[in-house]
Amino acid sequence: MSHEPQKPAKSAVKEPPVVSEETRTTDKCLADFCLKGGSGLIIGSAVTLFFTRPQTYPIWLGLGVGMGVAYDCCQARWNQQ
Repeated sequence: MSHEPQKPAKSAVKEPPVVSEETRTTDKCLADFCLKGGSGLIIGSAVTLFFTRPQTYPIWLGLGVGMGVAYDCCQARWNQQ
């Protein structure tokens, strides 16, 4: 008598979950906001570091421009649907 737990019978191959087009568009928009907003933040930080040391407005300006571009891309994607 063995004390090994019984393994469950193998089930059929699982199909991947169905992802709607809205979910894909939303995921792409969130990725755009992160990437483009982050890029603007990095560019604004570099400008602050090398050109306008005591001011922080280039950081916020870069972040705003990056997020504005991401918003424009998302709006175009949603209108295509």
